[in-house]
Amino acid sequence: MPRKPWTTRTALITTVAMSIGAAAGAAVDAIAYHLGYPGHGMGLVATAITAVWMLDKLNALID
Repeated sequence: MPRKPWTTRTALITTVAMSIGAAAGAAVDAIAYHLGYPGHGMGLVATAITAVWMLDKLNALID
């Protein structure tokens, strides 16, 4: 099965999704730090979940 080529559209969607995911992860890390739970990796989980969710939503929106 041939793979779809990596296009500018794909690169843009991925960049935006990762940027939003990183912002969400930083916000969760800051909230966790202020609540007294620093260093538990909650920001990484939030980054991954938000990035995948945004990737799906942006892909569906642009299609």
